[in-house]
Amino acid sequence: MRDVHVPIEGGDLNVWHRPGTDTAAVLIPGLTGNSRWWSRVIEHIPESTEIMAIDVRGRAGSVDAPPPYDMKTLASDVAKVLDHFNRDKATIAGYSMGAWVASQFGLMFANRATRVVLVDGGLEIPAPADLEEDEIAEAVVGPSLARLGRSFRTRSEYAEYWKQHPALANYWDESMEPLLGYELSDTSGGLAVRVNPAAVAVSGRDITIDRELDAAALKTTVPLHIVVVERGTADQAGGMIPRASAEAVASANPLITFEYLEHVNHYTLMLGAGSESVAAAISNTG
Repeated sequence: MRDVHVPIEGGDLNVWHRPGTDTAAVLIPGLTGNSRWWSRVIEHIPESTEIMAIDVRGRAGSVDAPPPYDMKTLASDVAKVLDHFNRDKATIAGYSMGAWVASQFGLMFANRATRVVLVDGGLEIPAPADLEEDEIAEAVVGPSLARLGRSFRTRSEYAEYWKQHPALANYWDESMEPLLGYELSDTSGGLAVRVNPAAVAVSGRDITIDRELDAAALKTTVPLHIVVVERGTADQAGGMIPRASAEAVASANPLITFEYLEHVNHYTLMLGAGSESVAAAISNTG
């Protein structure tokens, strides 16, 4: 696989690309993630499938890509990526925040989506009824922004940060270190995460309070598959998207299917035990 720069107005996007001779899949990461979060999943996708894993605007290799950072713009960027690689259609898969981008793409460019796969995202995130909109967004985005504000002396120190993360502490293996370290860059204060906080803030607000975005999946006119998990971002009981929510939309639209993975949390879904199931969902072999 190699990194390819795809031109957009005012800059470019970095796309981690693997050529293929058969089908194609576009992979969209989470709120502060990047293309390498898909590494484990890609290992299980047939080599005949062309892979386009995107660093979305404001993240990692696309950190300098200009605003806007809203979901509709990010969905339009996916179409630009398909154009760049001369693909009329592809399976569009999004993880966490990327799931809202994927479902939005399915509405805006239905003729270009062979299938849409939402990986623990894309539906309404439950929130306490007594919180205001800004408080809901802060609850979701705040922890990520805190991480982005830190600096690290070495890559090993950054790996230690992740080793102690509640979602990974009991599941860590050393192969996770390089794929998480991809997002680091050298600064005068040490190593820092290559993410634009403004991009995270805009996208985070979209996915937490925009009910129109939450409804995009239900309106799908192309086959759509939802993967939800037993445990959340801190390995707590309950995933980001409740199983009941996935069941409800699947019962309301015959084009929607879902699966529920036990003993997997929001992070090990991609970085650990859940990656093979995600790959099967994308390849439609599950």
